[in-house]
Amino acid sequence: MRKHLFRIFLLLLSFEVIEELGSNIPKLIRNQPAFTSWQDRNDLLLRLSGFIILLLYPVVSYIIFRKNFHKNKKLAFLYWAIGITLIITLRYTIEQLFFPAHFGFRNYPSNVSWLYYFADNLFFAFLYSAFGGVYFFIQNEQEYRMRESQLQLVNKQTELSFLRSQINPHFLFNSLNNIYSLVYHHSDQSLTAIAKLSDLLRYMLYDSNEKVPLQKELDYIEKYMELQQMRFDHPLPVKLELTGNPGKASIPPLLLIPFVENAFKHGDTKNGNEIRMKLHADEALIRFGINNVVGNHQKDTSGGIGLENVQRRLELLYPGRHSLHIKKTKDIFEVELEIRK
Repeated sequence: MRKHLFRIFLLLLSFEVIEELGSNIPKLIRNQPAFTSWQDRNDLLLRLSGFIILLLYPVVSYIIFRKNFHKNKKLAFLYWAIGITLIITLRYTIEQLFFPAHFGFRNYPSNVSWLYYFADNLFFAFLYSAFGGVYFFIQNEQEYRMRESQLQLVNKQTELSFLRSQINPHFLFNSLNNIYSLVYHHSDQSLTAIAKLSDLLRYMLYDSNEKVPLQKELDYIEKYMELQQMRFDHPLPVKLELTGNPGKASIPPLLLIPFVENAFKHGDTKNGNEIRMKLHADEALIRFGINNVVGNHQKDTSGGIGLENVQRRLELLYPGRHSLHIKKTKDIFEVELEIRK
């Protein structure tokens, strides 16, 4: 609150200085006496007390609205009216009672009643009090928008964390199924598969921050494909084409793996059918594409979150800066993703 009260003081002081200069500079230009009020003791006291009183109007108004407006709006405006009345009464006490008793002068004639004095001061009271009120409402709106932005950011980060947490168990479930199959068939590769899964989990838990170098994501995909290879008794026809400069690019972790996982899970890799992947990357653009032949084997009903998950992550991470096209026919499944930095 202190910084806002200090700003009100500076704004009011600036206004008074500009007003004083505006009324006296023309006199200086015309070689007329200027700043004469600063040379008379009585005028100087009146100006000083007047400035303090005028400063009280916006300061008190701001404090009243700051402390009461959100609790009870009607009560805030009632306190505001009471505050104006008390400030005018204070000015009357100083100018009409204190100054005559100690300095022998007053601002208004001696026969002026408090009621007349009050009515005569209402214009400036409302004018300067309105300044404090308007300042409060502007500052309050800015704080509200800032809180909304912070809340949206927290909600976004929470949702991203939730989406990412979905990927980990989804991948782990499928990988454990694969390893279970190897163990069930007494495969010599089961221990190697467990070791590779350990490497992948290490990346998921420790190496993946908000963004990671694209090369780390590619290393993850390569290890994932090696783990998938162990499921089959024939070499997997996977083709990855890299262009651009991937070493200078970064990407949110685990963003591409759902597409690769989907290709292995639902694709047909027999009879020479290839899983083709293309990746072009540089500092300004990442373009990723993958396509596979759709397999005829039975699909499990436990998955299905991968593609919806990555779509939502893209909407949160790259709003208006990405395009995702998924094309599915009876025979081909194709994905094209473009991310603009």
